[in-house]
Amino acid sequence: MTETSPARPRVRGYSHIGIAVTDLDAARGFYLDLLGCEELPRPELGVPGMWLRVGDLQLHFVETDDMPTHGGGLPHIALHVADGDFDPLIGELRAAGVAFPFEPFHNGENWAAFVADPAGNMVELTTLGPLAPRA
Repeated sequence: MTETSPARPRVRGYSHIGIAVTDLDAARGFYLDLLGCEELPRPELGVPGMWLRVGDLQLHFVETDDMPTHGGGLPHIALHVADGDFDPLIGELRAAGVAFPFEPFHNGENWAAFVADPAGNMVELTTLGPLAPRA
């Protein structure tokens, strides 16, 4: 960078992740009732949707008739679950009839489980938490 060039903007982190769903009410039940997310106020944007708080991050949803093609676990969102909450949450999801494409697994450091939300979006539930802030 030279003295005359402007400073480059820096990305500071995620603002939110946006995903498509085919049934907003079903998504609301899955993410609020089963996963414990909190609904946030959302401005009128001309399309049905919702915004959720997930810890200190946000998930934004837009209702659509056309879902993106999924495959091989991608795309997916990964949601952090505390170690002590992992097994109870898996039990609650099983009791609610949520299907797991394969069994929850431990990679030597963290637990992870994959489920599909009502629209087919792949959701990873993991004990791997966010990175600590840089000193």
